[in-house]
Amino acid sequence: MHTKPVFTLLAGTLLLQGCRSSAPTTAPVQSPVTDACAVLTPSEISTVLGIPIDPGQHIPKTSTIMCGWAKTGVVGESVVVLNFTTPDYFEKERDPHPRITMTPAPSIGDDAYFITSQFGTSLFIKKKDTVIGVAIRDKTIPSAELMEKEKALGLKAASRL
Repeated sequence: MHTKPVFTLLAGTLLLQGCRSSAPTTAPVQSPVTDACAVLTPSEISTVLGIPIDPGQHIPKTSTIMCGWAKTGVVGESVVVLNFTTPDYFEKERDPHPRITMTPAPSIGDDAYFITSQFGTSLFIKKKDTVIGVAIRDKTIPSAELMEKEKALGLKAASRL
């Protein structure tokens, strides 16, 4: 006499199991990186620049919005700097200035451009509401080559934002 409720329970369980197994699975959503020193690795920078790079250091040490990477063995002189900034700053830097050249950098994040001045070149990248600036500080590298190297780092960085 108890076979019908047990059969119904078993059939219902199997039906639910079948529904669950056919449901699509989704990959966990990865949070964007918010620590500047976690956006790039020393190995990635070393590959692009062709020199050994030490782990990144926060600038200042009490903040995670800016990071500098130095050539191995060189203390206090960052060769690459990455910092988080605001969408407002991103738009402001794009405005024309007499001694600054803005060059679009397509295919990096949602929007990107290079700023070149007497102080060097920087790449600004916007992805959703996150904005970063990446700069290689080496005046011995010609501007066009510097932009290619910053672009290579920018593509890696944008994939983590």
